Parts: sequence; structure tokens; C-alpha cells
Amino acid sequence: MSENINNNQSDNKTEPVSPTSNHSPAINANDLTEPNPSWLHFEAQVLNRSINSVTIEWSAFDGAVVYKIEKFHKRRGWQQVEWSSSSPITIFNLEENFSCRLRIIALHLAAEGTHYEVLAVSPDVIAITEAALPSTNCLHRAIRKGQQFLVKRMLRRRPSLIDYPGPNGFLPLANAITQGEMCIIDVLLSAGCSVHVGNPSCHTTPLHLAFYHGHLQSARILLNKKAQLEAVDFNGMTPAHSAVDGNQLEMLKFALESGSNLEARDRCGWTLLLRAVVMNADLELVKLLVTHGADLAAIDDLGKNCCDLARLYKRTEAGDYFEKVHTFRQMKLKVTRATKPTDL
Repeated sequence: MSENINNNQSDNKTEPVSPTSNHSPAINANDLTEPNPSWLHFEAQVLNRSINSVTIEWSAFDGAVVYKIEKFHKRRGWQQVEWSSSSPITIFNLEENFSCRLRIIALHLAAEGTHYEVLAVSPDVIAITEAALPSTNCLHRAIRKGQQFLVKRMLRRRPSLIDYPGPNGFLPLANAITQGEMCIIDVLLSAGCSVHVGNPSCHTTPLHLAFYHGHLQSARILLNKKAQLEAVDFNGMTPAHSAVDGNQLEMLKFALESGSNLEARDRCGWTLLLRAVVMNADLELVKLLVTHGADLAAIDDLGKNCCDLARLYKRTEAGDYFEKVHTFRQMKLKVTRATKPTDL
């Protein structure tokens, strides 16, 4: 069943459509405007839509036996997509998240019974297919590129994305903190992201990442949201340990001022000071820990103290500093004993 229309004719005759022909030529839009009768009181609505289909319903045309549905293509013009004897009908194989321009042609059987004739052509019907649900990869890329409004749209469309790790194993909030995107961090916190889980597999928290990457503002916000300053990851490290690993002097100072445990130990038994020596942190960071009262005599699981580790890992500056501190404390102790009044 197809239309047999000669597009080269310039007269005003209604073109016949053969019900038995297998050939379905394209229809020129000029052939279907006037003198074909207009479709009075035409009404249409989109009942349902998906990422690649739409279901449309329209008002019937008196005397119509069959309807031809066409879609407009920018270069190819109007193209047939479906035939139907009744409404509604679902049109498949459409582009995702795309606005389709459709029209409906009402046909009836000619008196000879050998072909169909056009009764009326409907006004254009605009139908929009849906976009596919955003994936964790899409959200991860949007965070990495700093697309705040795109992140907001994705979460509005699929709120559960905040609970799924990205391709690197980290949850969205953790990735935003790694990138230092404060606007996206605010969006994710408003969407309900947990401040206690950053990487479910290694138990890294968003606070660990904020301290490691030196994002002070992020750390303040997380602490205000009740993030745990003494949370430990798979390696037994606290956020203060992460600040030491990242050689973040200001973050470590903030952690100590916020009440972080100076003698917290990781799985190797390393305190903040011991880890600073092993990780070759700046001398200023080591001095900060000593100034805050770090125990120079503390030993790890292998019985090594900070001086032993400095010699083992060839941390010359740290080793010399520890020797000076030890010498100073010995001299101070002698002076204190010498000036202490003897008991009568």
C-alpha cells in the first residue's frame, strides 16, 4: 500500500495512491497543501515517549480508511515512517532527545477501487523523544570538566547517581573534592551526598581527600557537615596522615587546631611524625609536629623511632633536626635540675 504521486505535475488534481503497489515515493510538500482539503478541527497529542519512540493520537477524519505518518528530514524532505488504520500509533527508530516534525495524511479508497486518494493533510505535529538516563560515567566527566549546571541536571534526572562510584572507584563528592570544584561540592551536598564515604573499597573519606589535596575550604565544609576527623581508611590512616602524605603544611596545621590526634597510628604503627619522616615531608612540617608535642621516642611496629627511620631512609635534614631537639631537651633538663632547690 503506497502512494503513486507524480511530483512533476503542476495541475491541481488530487493524486491517486495504489493500494497494491510496493513502491512508496516521497511526497513533495507542495502537492499536499492546496487544493487538498484542510483537516478541520484536527487535534493531536503525544501519549507516551521514550528515548527512540513516540506514541501519538489524533482526531479521526471522516471517510478516511488509512493514515500515512510522515517525518520531515532537513535534506530529504517528508519521508514515510508508518501506516495505520486507526489512532493511536507508536513510531519507532527515532533519534534520542530529538524534536521530530510529523504530519498525518488521511487517505480513502478511490471509486475505482484500484488506488487510494489523499483526503487531507494534518498540520505539523511536534514530538520530542526523551534523553537516556545519565550514567555514572557521564556524571564523572561532568565533574571533571567543572560543569556545575550539567551535574545539577543529571542529579535532578537521576538522583541515585550520588550513591554510585565513578570509573575510578570514587563517589561523586570525592571526585569533586579531588578537582577542587566548590560549586559542584555544594550541589552534591545539597543532593544528599554522604560526607563519610569517598571510596567504598578502600574506606577513604572525602575528608581524607580534602586534606591530601590541600582544599581547606572543602575540609571546613565537611567538618561542618559532621565529617569524622578521626576516620580511618584501609591503611589505618586518619585525614591528618593524608595531610602528611600530601605534604600539606596548612592542612596539617588546621587538623591539629581542630583537635586531630597527634599520636594516631596507621597500620604500620607510624604516628604523624614517623610517617612524615618516611614520606620525606618538608622540614617545616616536621617542625610543626614537634612544636605541637609529637613524641620523638614513639616507635613503630618494628621498634623504630623517628631517628632510626631518618637514618634508614636517609632523611638527613630530619635526622639533624631530631639530634638538635634531643640535645636541646637534654640541656634544658640539666638546667632545670641544677636550678631546682634541694630539699632540706
